[in-house]
This record gives sequence, structure tokens and C-alpha cells, in this order.
Amino acid sequence: MLDAAALAGLPYMQPPAAPAAWPDLREELQLHAAGCNADGSPAWHIADPVRNQFFRIGWLEFEVLQRFALADAEQIAQHISRETTLAVEARDVTDFVGFLQQQGLLRQARAPGPSDRFGWRWWLHNYLFIRVPLVRPARQLAWLAPRLSALYSLWFAGLTVLAGVTGLALAARQWDQVTLGLARVFTLEGTLGYLGALALSKVIHELSHALTATRHGVRVGHMGLALVVMWPMAYTDTGESWKLSNARHRLAIASAGIAAELTLAAWCTLLWALLPDSGLRSAAFFLASTAWVWTLAINASPFMRFDGYFIVADLLDIPGLHERAGRFAKRWLHRTFLGLRAPLPEPVTPARERFLTAFALTTWVYRLVVFAGIAVVVYHAFFKALGLLLFAVEIWYFLARPVVAELHNWWRWRAAVKHRVWLVWLLLLGAGAACLLAPWPTRVEAPGVLRSAVEQAVYSPFPARLLRVDVQEGQAVAVAQRLAELDAPRQSAERERATAMMDAYGSAARGALGGDSEGPARQVMADQQRSRYVTEAQSRDAELKRLQLTALQAGQVRDVDPLLSPGGWINASTPLAWVVQAGHWQVEALVSESDRLRLAPGNAATVVVKGRTQVLQGRIRAIDDLRVQHLPHMLLAVSHGGSVATQPATRGAELRPVDGLYRVLVEGEGDQQAPAVRRVVVHLQATHESFGARWLQSGLSSLIQQSGF
Repeated sequence: MLDAAALAGLPYMQPPAAPAAWPDLREELQLHAAGCNADGSPAWHIADPVRNQFFRIGWLEFEVLQRFALADAEQIAQHISRETTLAVEARDVTDFVGFLQQQGLLRQARAPGPSDRFGWRWWLHNYLFIRVPLVRPARQLAWLAPRLSALYSLWFAGLTVLAGVTGLALAARQWDQVTLGLARVFTLEGTLGYLGALALSKVIHELSHALTATRHGVRVGHMGLALVVMWPMAYTDTGESWKLSNARHRLAIASAGIAAELTLAAWCTLLWALLPDSGLRSAAFFLASTAWVWTLAINASPFMRFDGYFIVADLLDIPGLHERAGRFAKRWLHRTFLGLRAPLPEPVTPARERFLTAFALTTWVYRLVVFAGIAVVVYHAFFKALGLLLFAVEIWYFLARPVVAELHNWWRWRAAVKHRVWLVWLLLLGAGAACLLAPWPTRVEAPGVLRSAVEQAVYSPFPARLLRVDVQEGQAVAVAQRLAELDAPRQSAERERATAMMDAYGSAARGALGGDSEGPARQVMADQQRSRYVTEAQSRDAELKRLQLTALQAGQVRDVDPLLSPGGWINASTPLAWVVQAGHWQVEALVSESDRLRLAPGNAATVVVKGRTQVLQGRIRAIDDLRVQHLPHMLLAVSHGGSVATQPATRGAELRPVDGLYRVLVEGEGDQQAPAVRRVVVHLQATHESFGARWLQSGLSSLIQQSGF
């Protein structure tokens, strides 16, 4: 909806001049009373039934239309000034006629035809949003509305508020179950449940709009399905609500959908909290969480043309809120950056001016994010060649094109801008270009794992049972000092069996000498068997001696497994502890390919250890030429509190990074504290590079990577 009064403003943004010959109004236009403006003055709507648009006008414009048949701006102005309290000039009349011409409301002004409706601009605007009417429910709504009147009563609203508060209070006491239910969205069953809940809540949302419009005498033309970026969404045509002169009724229609979803969320939350575990309880949870999140996060937003926008516009009684606020924001930009002092687009209080300006600026930032996200969705929704083309079209048409048009206007108004303003801008642009193009001494920040350069991992040689642990965390140990003692019952049993067999064959060999003639042969065989079991017993004994875990170097005990307990079984692949030496440390850091090219062995490195007041200083010792296939330590993974995204892996499998990363080995001296294995951040000295070159290289790399068909 546009407002004729909002066209007053900057002198270089006036509507086109009225045509030389006095025009005629289009015969199908309709005029309806629209209540009062915020200042108490009367307002009317000009309805264009051909395009299903309407335009809000004030008292002056209404009086001009009443005398439009006079066909002369001067005579119309004189008549209005003589017969009303308005002081009107001929220019006011011609400005309004120019507005009518600009909006296609005059007979000689060509209304949009089929070629415009289905031209390339129409397809550009509508391929992301296509409406498919399905039903014309006016008769069914007229039958249903009085039978559901109880839903609009105060007592039902009070019960709903009570149900919502009670349900939320009960849900807060079961928050662990709430988080568990929200996590189910990533399962197939959860996804299907949320899609079904979303469909049902949207049907209720749109049906509420339709019923409320019917209650207030607004005809619902049709209901159907809208495809938004190929995603189906229900919609209701309540475009004729502008005919209502009562702003409260328009507000009721605009807020009906949000109210219905909040009502659904309140009662479903209470049901979920009270019902036992069942399919009905799961359905209530899906409906409640979907209604809460979708309503509060999307429908209530006033920055896009969803319900929240129309609610705010009706509450403030500012038709065409986005367009009118945008004029105030542009005026602020012109005054701030160009020094142009133009009158307000329309008379408002200073507080209202600041609100409209801030609202428009916030809307622009919000839409920048939304349109950029839509462009990404469009890119991934189609095959790569078409997706890349549509991505470029979206970025140009919805983001870059308005900026270029505004900058073009700035250039046209350059004669009105003072020279000192241009000088300031040139200095700022020059300083910005210098900052972007100048090579700056920069550092590469990388995640890494700190450990001692001289360390011993204490492992069990094979699966065994723990008898005792002789050291504790942080204890200093000497060379050959015992750390822990293990026991392997099977190995012990095998050693005892071998010893017994050794003794048995020894006795047999000694007894064979006093026997018959075959005694020497039996003695030889017994000695051979005894030698075999002697070797086996010695081997078993050596294996059991390995279960006496000792320190191979002097140092400090670190990272003792807190789950160790006497009698428990130890896996051979799990370290029991580490013996590390102070004074020499190393860090394994991971960097991207572009950062790797800016590093060289010998460059300085600063290691920041969380919890320490002093940093560690070292140097790069080695840089891998091949990217890592798995993480050097699980502490670097996002799933373990790190910053490196990893690919999904089965239990026990190695963690593989999603992006191409390269290992950089950093070493240093002087740390007198024996380091435990800790996650750190490393700042690596790199070659000088300009921000502009880096951003350009990153953009080109992404473009080349994504443009491969």
C-alpha cells in the first residue's frame, strides 16, 4: 500500500509532473473511507480492483478527487481553499495528479498488461514465490465462523493463558526431556514428525486468518499453496481487509494467525506435560515446539512482509511502513554522508522520525542476511550451472542493484554536495583503499595440542589386570622407578604349567638312566621336551616382568587415567599415564592451505595456553606438504570441545577433518613446567599480506571450486 502524503520530501525525489492535458480517472477505481490518520485527520482508500491494490490518501487528496471534473489545478485549489479550511495551492494539486499518473490510476496511463504480468521481470520476482489457489472457501467460512465464536471469547483467552503458563512451568521442570525431544529433529522419525506438525500448524494459522476476516465482513477470495524457494506453504487471501475503516479490526485479522499458533502451542505444551509416554504425547510435543519456534522466530518478525509486519503497521497506523520508513532512512543517509538538508518526507514528531529511520536501517540489514541466505538456497536447490546463474541474479537484483541505483542518484546530485564533503569522502576512500591494498604484518591463528617434546607413554604390553598404581598426578619420578604393577592370570597360569612340565620332564630324564636298553633314547626325548618348556617358562616369565611398568626417563607424571582402580582390566591401546620432561615442548597445530603458503620453518610462534598468565615462545620446525588424514589428537575436534569440524565416524574410528588442513610442528625451550596434553591456540608469524588480496584470493578460490560442473 502506498500513501500519497509520503511523496513529499526531497526535491529531487518528487513525483512526475502532471500531464499537460488534464487526464481522466480510470472508471473502475473505487473510493472507501479508511477511518482517521494518527493525527486525527480523515483518510480514504483508492482501490484498484484490476491490480488488487489500494492507496491511502488524506483529506487534501480526497477534496481534489471530489473536484477532479473541474479539469484545472488552479480552479480546484481555489475551490478547496474557499469551501474548506485547507490552504491549497495549484502545485499541491499537480503533485497529486503526478502521483496518480505514476501509480497508473489515470485513464491514459497504461495499466500493466499480460506482457508485463508474464514478462521477465514478473518471472524474476515470482519464480521464488508462486501462489497456487486451491479452494474458494467463502461459503464454508460463513457457515463455520459463528459456530467457532467461542474461540474468540475472553474466557477462552484466559484459559489459554493459564494453560500456557502452567504448561511452560511444568516443561521447565522436565527440561531434560525437552532437550531430548528437540534433539530428535535430526532423526528420520523426528523430521517427519516436525514436518507433519508444521503442516498442521500452518493450516490452523491460515484458517484463523480466514475465520477472523469473515467475522469482520471481509471476503476471503481463495486459499491455497505458495511455493517459496520450492518449499510449500499455505496462504490465505485477505487482501480486501483494507476496506475496513476500523484499525482494530485490521489488526485482529493480521494477528489472528500468530494468536492461533500461540494458542495451539499453549494447549499442546500443557498436554505434553500431563500425558504419559505415548504417540499422542509425541504429537503434542511436535506441535508445541513447532508453533512456539515458528511463530516467535519467523511470523512475528516485522522486517519481512509476514504477520509481524502488518501487526506493527496497524498498531502504529502507518500504511506502507517499509516504504515510508525507507524514505526517512534515505533522508538520513543523504544528510549524514552527503550533507544534503532536505525536508522530512512527511510531518512526524522527532521520536517517530528516529523510530522510522532505525526501523528501516534494521530492515535493510535483516533483508541483506535473508536475501543472501535465499541466494545460497537457490544455488543448492538447482543443478550447479543453473544454481550459479540464479545465485548471481539474486545477488545482483535484490542486493547489488538497489545499492548501485542509490549510488547513481548520489552522482546525479553531486552538484548539490559541498566540496568539503567530497574531499572528506575522497580522503576516507583513499585511506580505506590503502588499508586494503597495503601489505600488513599479519599472524596466522591456528588450533593445536601442546605436549612435551620428550615424553613416555605408559601402556600395558597386553590386556592385563591392574594390581596397583605407585605414582600420582604431578609426581616426579627417576629412571627405572616403578609406576604401576599389572597381572595377567593367563600368562601366570601358562608359566606355572610350563614350569611344571619342565620339572616333570627333568624327572623323567633322570629316571630313564637306570632302566632298560631304551633308557638313553627316552632320556634324550625327555631332555628335548624339558628344554622346550624351559624356553617357554623363560618367555612367560619375561612377559610377566613387562607388567612391572617403570619409567624409562626421569620426568613428571602427567595425565594419569582417573578411571584406574586396582582389580580393573587394562586395554593395551589405552595409555595409563605419561612421563614428560620439562624444558622442551612442542605443539602440533593445524592450518589451512592458504595459510600454509604464508608460513616457513624458523618463523616465530606464540602459544597461548588457557589458564596461564604467560605465553610460550617458540619457532616453526616443520610444515607438512600433505594434508592430514586424521586429527593428531581428539581434543581438536568440535565434538570434544575443539574448533575443527570432523566427518561423521563410527565408534572407535579415527576423526577426519572436513576441511583440508596441514600440520605445523612448533617447538620451544624454557618452559620449566612439564606440560600435560592441552588444547592451545598458536599465533604463527606469516609473510605480509594485504586484506584485499586475501579476500580476492578467497573469493576466486570459492568461485573456481563451486563453478566446476
